[in-house]
Amino acid sequence: ADGTVVEDLPDLWFGFDMVFDFFIPKDGKVNGEDMAGLDTTQVVMLIKGEEGTTVHLTLVRGNEYVEVDVERRKIETPSVEYKMLDDRMGYIQLAEFNDSSVTQFSGALSALESEKAEGLILDLRGNPGGNLDAVVSIADMLLGDGMILYTEDKYGNGDVYMSDAEEELEIPLVVLVDMNSASAAEVLSGALKDHDKATLVGTTTFGKGIVQTIRTMLDGSAVKLTVSAYYTPSGANIHEIGIEPDVVVEFDGEAYVADGYDNQLEKAKEVLAGMLP
Repeated sequence: ADGTVVEDLPDLWFGFDMVFDFFIPKDGKVNGEDMAGLDTTQVVMLIKGEEGTTVHLTLVRGNEYVEVDVERRKIETPSVEYKMLDDRMGYIQLAEFNDSSVTQFSGALSALESEKAEGLILDLRGNPGGNLDAVVSIADMLLGDGMILYTEDKYGNGDVYMSDAEEELEIPLVVLVDMNSASAAEVLSGALKDHDKATLVGTTTFGKGIVQTIRTMLDGSAVKLTVSAYYTPSGANIHEIGIEPDVVVEFDGEAYVADGYDNQLEKAKEVLAGMLP
């Protein structure tokens, strides 16, 4: 069986044509304020707000501007896809770590366990990271007892994030990573590697080993601040270095475009096959 774990999505798009309505930061407005000079992250921060409140957007439809009032609602973005690759191997692709990733990942694990998966491939390729609490919760499902990561600011203060012994993946695990696996994706892959819980396959990860936060200013602008560095359980800070996989395999883009052949996934299957009883 295969599928995507999706929470119920609110019907937000009343009045919107998903093909022809576009909100363009340099031309559009949020509550009447020009978005010129702001990047996508800053614009999103201005659109977000308390659920049930309304935000006024100026959209661009073709050559016309459209004024729309939108009620803010909670959106659960699907971030997990899963399937059985054969009668023994399960596969989970985790696209990002957001607020709903934990329940989606747990659901995918349960579904594959019910299919009697004897080994698992976790695909973190292209995963840019996301919510720190989400990656800690997902690591807690896989690691058993042990450190997930620790953070440290410029004053030497920080936090230690631990996994308890309540849950642990008891089947062989291979993790796929690439140059676009970043931040929280590196937290998870680094913890699994340091605890010898997984074999990493692919290419060196992005190398983002810092913790950042976005703060909204009184004038509505936003600033992104680096507040600390994070370290894997072995004490490594991978910022601008990345995590080297155990099995290095460059992605063959030409083969993938030609016939959909994913050579990195095939290598992961080969490695996992050698780990199965």
